[in-house]
Amino acid sequence: SNITLPPDIGGAGRSLLLNALENRPVFDDAMDPEWEEERCRNYFTYENHQKNFSDYKARKRRRRLFLGSLIADDSWHSLGAIAMETYGVYAAVAFVESNRTQTGTPRELRFSNGTLEHRILAESDLFGPNTPVMVDQFGFEGEIDGGGLIREHMQRSSIVDMWKRAGMMEDDVGVLTDADETPTRDFLRAVQSCDMPELDPEVQDCHTAKVIMSSMVFEGSPECMTVTRKWMHPDLILGKCIEGIGNDEFKLDEKQRQRKFAWRKKQYTHKYGNYNGWPKDKKTYPLWNPADFRRDQGGHVIYFEDVDYLPFRMGHTGFHFHNYFETTRRLRQKYMTYGHPIREAENMTVGEMHPDLDLMVDCVLGRSTRNNKHNTLSTRLEDFEGRIPIAYGLEGYTMARHFELRAILMDDEKGHHKTWHDNPKSHDWYEKIPH
Repeated sequence: SNITLPPDIGGAGRSLLLNALENRPVFDDAMDPEWEEERCRNYFTYENHQKNFSDYKARKRRRRLFLGSLIADDSWHSLGAIAMETYGVYAAVAFVESNRTQTGTPRELRFSNGTLEHRILAESDLFGPNTPVMVDQFGFEGEIDGGGLIREHMQRSSIVDMWKRAGMMEDDVGVLTDADETPTRDFLRAVQSCDMPELDPEVQDCHTAKVIMSSMVFEGSPECMTVTRKWMHPDLILGKCIEGIGNDEFKLDEKQRQRKFAWRKKQYTHKYGNYNGWPKDKKTYPLWNPADFRRDQGGHVIYFEDVDYLPFRMGHTGFHFHNYFETTRRLRQKYMTYGHPIREAENMTVGEMHPDLDLMVDCVLGRSTRNNKHNTLSTRLEDFEGRIPIAYGLEGYTMARHFELRAILMDDEKGHHKTWHDNPKSHDWYEKIPH
């Protein structure tokens, strides 16, 4: 495709985006009942020490899935990988970009109409030949009651409006993510065709509406896959249970939430109040707004893929492309102004800022990761037995990104002599890291 690429994404980023932008058929578009049945038998939830496998009942058509995500200064390495993973799967994709970060710091809009980045993201079939991509800009200059996370939930609430505009119905499914995470393609296909009680409007009463993916985390580079942690997002919910899509009769009012746009009060949660504030005669439990969607509120299940290389066979169902960046300047800017700001980031080495960055630096520079909170895969990614992102199967890409990241880190003028262990915060960190 004759589209201009962003100038600063490096050779590895360019090859990834060129592959992602290639006009191509959706390779798994046809539904083959035998294949679907086999796939469905690979996914299970784990409740009360029991594995419940999904089932397959022949369907005429796949469930429709709608993706919704906030977007900001996310790297094309993660956006391109997500687009390749989900190419042709979603009925529609909705991104919301804000003119301020969670801490209220102004930021330049990157994806507004007419920009090169908007053209790539929303006007070039990046997510598939029949998948419309919508980008809405969110601006709010007033005082925010409840601070940064409320700003984030306000932004997210416009995702549901966009899903509605795109025609989402009660039997469709909303997938809520950040722009650095995605379900695996195979799991998305399972969600579309398998018999999962969580996604059946006939039996789903919104008590346990949230389906959580267990995601494999990559720190900065495809070759830095963490093997000792899983990320418990993204999340998906049946349209029937989403506030704004489901029946308003079951909607919580503002007084039943911590504040407007926020999560529900304890008596309307499964976890903290067993829904004891909700009228017993209502046949559906409260609808979920985007704040409930991202937090640990109502009932949920976690889906795993059955794999034979792990002792408990609980394989991942998503990917988290964490801390992908093109320049260390941008990375520091992110850590100074987003969710949990680190004010002193400007004067720190990359590894000093956060234990996850420390792990990435050790991995990329080839230092031992033994002293870190987590460990990375001890072999090359190509030798890993499990499911990897489709993008990471591109010839030469994973090592090219790894070496590029090494060069970016080696160029950083702060050096890498200091690590997270030199940060005073590491001593009272909520998860003590072995020294």
